[in-house]
Amino acid sequence: MLDIAIIGAGLSGLSLADRLLEDNRHIAVFEARNRYGGRILSRSIESGSTASSVVVDLGPTWLWPDHQPRIAALAERLGLAFFRQWDSGHSLYQIDAHSEPTMFIDTETHDSARRIKGGCHQLITGLLQRLPDSILHPQHRLLHLADRDTYIDLEFDTGNRHVSYRAKQVLLAMPPRLLAESILFEPALAPKLIRAMQDIPTWMAGHAKAMLVYSEAFWRRNGYSGNALQPYPGAVLAEIYDACCNQGESAALFGFFGLPAFTREHYRDNLEALIVQQITRLFGIAAANPLHVLIQDWSLEPFTATEQDRVPPTEHPRYGHPWLQLDHWQDKLYFCGTETAQTSGGYLEGALEASDRVFTALTL
Repeated sequence: MLDIAIIGAGLSGLSLADRLLEDNRHIAVFEARNRYGGRILSRSIESGSTASSVVVDLGPTWLWPDHQPRIAALAERLGLAFFRQWDSGHSLYQIDAHSEPTMFIDTETHDSARRIKGGCHQLITGLLQRLPDSILHPQHRLLHLADRDTYIDLEFDTGNRHVSYRAKQVLLAMPPRLLAESILFEPALAPKLIRAMQDIPTWMAGHAKAMLVYSEAFWRRNGYSGNALQPYPGAVLAEIYDACCNQGESAALFGFFGLPAFTREHYRDNLEALIVQQITRLFGIAAANPLHVLIQDWSLEPFTATEQDRVPPTEHPRYGHPWLQLDHWQDKLYFCGTETAQTSGGYLEGALEASDRVFTALTL
């Protein structure tokens, strides 16, 4: 029997596993995907004739180490390096599709923002290097939790069969809404708790990002920062930013979609062409032939988003519901993950805040 089963191998689950191993707990980490990291997702893409590569972050991109002590401390412990977001040059603002973009200088938006050299997935890679393979169980989708008084039964779908485990305690490092929609609890959780979980939006689950990789950062050469804001209805990308790696050794732009999920689905086959057209109108003919265009639509990820998440909130949600700060099933069941954090919910810092809270509760 396991001492602790951790469900979800994102930043919160893996950082919690790292600390529990130091406390000599018999643990296992279960992940529904065939990869680790959850919403942290980086890709290495070849760029240019020299076969150099650019690492693009398809999930979180920025962190703020001056204001986020947990993520700063973890990055230092893992030996990771930060670099500043490129903001030098003219930024663009376009109020509607028919007006010319206005140029402005932006020195404040990313003043304290930093990126991780090698991509945000270096956080996950660093944590995985500290964990033995024997405790990691990918492609294990949790189906059923049953309270058996002194332990919990867990049932998983591995793709070709169902497997069961027993654990004295279970830590749910997953979005609350996804848990409410996909897991059978026996006995059932209180209806008010289930409704509260369903009402908590999964951060960024309804959003999508686009990446355009080029052989050179022509916008920098032409005096642009790469930043462009186009908040009008119908804009394919509402925000665009420079995505080059440290010191500009590779070239990329990224953008957050302005089109909602149901509209993206309608234009799915034409999205790449529409993105390139928009970038070309902003930055000129040099933008017309990217080497690669990548689209990461989180609303289509079944282990991130529910149908309810396809309409994202218009402002940052209030996270850290008090009922999710408590233990359930008499100290055997805990909620973790960034949506349960009280002060930094939604951010990488929130994922670590949640794992700190649960670790403290388990070791009191």
